[in-house]
Amino acid sequence: MSEKRDELEKTDVLHRDLTNDLPPEALATEIAHEVENNKFSPWTPSMFQLYAVLFVAYCCGCLNGYDGSLMGGLNGMKSYQRTFDM
Repeated sequence: MSEKRDELEKTDVLHRDLTNDLPPEALATEIAHEVENNKFSPWTPSMFQLYAVLFVAYCCGCLNGYDGSLMGGLNGMKSYQRTFDM
């Protein structure tokens, strides 16, 4: 299974090791050229893992906003305040 995954994954596209000696502008230019000249697939197993992690983070953010607005709305209701002696 890992052999098949290795075949699907792209190796590092940078043809040399980058050092910290490069100024940020040169590094950004080199990365832009590598991305432009290579074809990347969004359908690799590692990308699906990333999508799953991002989906969980997205759901957590949505639920947090929903809970906050729900409780804010409930605290403003007179019947809720009377029931819980607020």
